[in-house]
Amino acid sequence: MIYLFLGDDLSVKDAKIAEIKNKFFKNSEEALAFDFDNLDAKELGDNTLKQAFLTLPVIAPHRLIIVRQIHKLKSADIQVLINYCQKPATHCDVILESTENILKGDLKDLPLLAKGTVMAKPEGPNVFDMTRLITANRSADALKMLDGFYSSNVHPLQIMGALVWYWGKEGKACGKERFERGLLALQEADLNIKRSRLEAQYAVEKVVVELGLLLRR
Repeated sequence: MIYLFLGDDLSVKDAKIAEIKNKFFKNSEEALAFDFDNLDAKELGDNTLKQAFLTLPVIAPHRLIIVRQIHKLKSADIQVLINYCQKPATHCDVILESTENILKGDLKDLPLLAKGTVMAKPEGPNVFDMTRLITANRSADALKMLDGFYSSNVHPLQIMGALVWYWGKEGKACGKERFERGLLALQEADLNIKRSRLEAQYAVEKVVVELGLLLRR
């Protein structure tokens, strides 16, 4: 069997891999030592992957090979992998892992050769979801979402870029005077951040409230 586990939910993938390992080796430490390979695509030496596929089991009925981060395989190793998947050996099972949701390039057809599963974390809100809250006169909810972005280590200047785009698209409906006031508020926030006049997070919070008030009037 060839398993293909894609996506960024590492905890779910590791749990599934542990389940397969337990079934394979039935808590036999000796079989685990001889008949299990846990390989990282970034650290493979020449012919390491090819040799792993050719090696026969010593104790367990089958070998188990894990190849992590397959999207980082070198071209030569990709060809070895594709060739193996087209004609898999009967003496081993293989788990292929990648944090990518979709494989590209020479690996794009790999899902056709393996039992694939995407294990991705649910997508959280983005900055444009926050701007929709501003438009809906829900500044308090927008600020809560903004706090979540900070907790996820989104930089305030990234948020500022989205706010400038948003105001250029939506602010004109407020009329020329309010639109220009919004632009000035954005400019002031940008300068406050870049020149450290205000704490960056507070500067963004301030302009979010200001844009919300301009839309409300």
